Amino acid sequence: MIAIELVYFALAKRFNIVDRPNERSSHSSPTLLGGGIIFFLAVLYYSVTNNFAYPWLLLGLSLSAIISYIDDLHPLPSIPRMIVQFVTLALIMLQLQAFGLATWKIVLHIVAAVAIVNIYNFMDGINGMLAAYTLVVLGTFIFINLCVSHFIDNGLILIPLIAVGVFSFFNFRTKARCFSGDVGSITLGCLVLFLIGRLIQSTPTNNVGLSYLVFIGVFLADGGLTILKRMLRGENILKPHREHLYETLANDFNVPHLYISACYALLQILINICFFLVRDKNLYAVSVAIFLVIAYSTAFFILNNKARPHTIEG
Repeated sequence: MIAIELVYFALAKRFNIVDRPNERSSHSSPTLLGGGIIFFLAVLYYSVTNNFAYPWLLLGLSLSAIISYIDDLHPLPSIPRMIVQFVTLALIMLQLQAFGLATWKIVLHIVAAVAIVNIYNFMDGINGMLAAYTLVVLGTFIFINLCVSHFIDNGLILIPLIAVGVFSFFNFRTKARCFSGDVGSITLGCLVLFLIGRLIQSTPTNNVGLSYLVFIGVFLADGGLTILKRMLRGENILKPHREHLYETLANDFNVPHLYISACYALLQILINICFFLVRDKNLYAVSVAIFLVIAYSTAFFILNNKARPHTIEG
């Protein structure tokens, strides 16, 4: 995996595939882009060495990886990207054999899945964030698969986990050597959703259902509530911005990237550990959601007050 990443670095340098800072960036110097392609290559390697065990998943991830990488190189309009994402999530639903549901449920699931994948993508903005957080998420799935309930071939979790670990070595730094790009974050978002879907299917009683989304609750809270905040302001939610909580901390208050990334990952670790200790999973998931909403709102209220300039009354 390390050799593959280094080969990609050489190619990226050769063809000048770099992320150059702009007014929305949280970094200040050009950095190699697309290092997250290693995540797709990890899934591809698993598929090739396991007789293409999940063909529709691979096809979906291939489509999204291609369009995402093109977008990384030359930004595309949102419509073609969204169309491919809907097709990708539909293929993942097909892999999960979920097309026996009512049509309206299928459409609702795909729309929700596209939204979640994009939230996962939105949270890839500062050094170490995507890498550290995904190590926690995939590590949680490994624990479940080995110690709680076997729900999928371990290789489909372990190989991407190794790829994320390799990427972390180059990205979880004060000065990152590479960024993931959409090709990496979209791939991981789709893979994580597929694993959650398999976990739901394998659960003896389906009454815990959506409570498994708690495993990515921190990302969902920051990403989802930021979208809601912008919608309430009447802003175009498809337009790029720097209004996530982590971006506010990094860009407006100069909190080091790695501190923020570590805090997000550690908070998710705590949430995931407690999930296995409580009896009522649904109540726990609701409690976590309420806590995250309150914590997010409180943090933004405090930060906005601190950022507001003081006026002198005379």
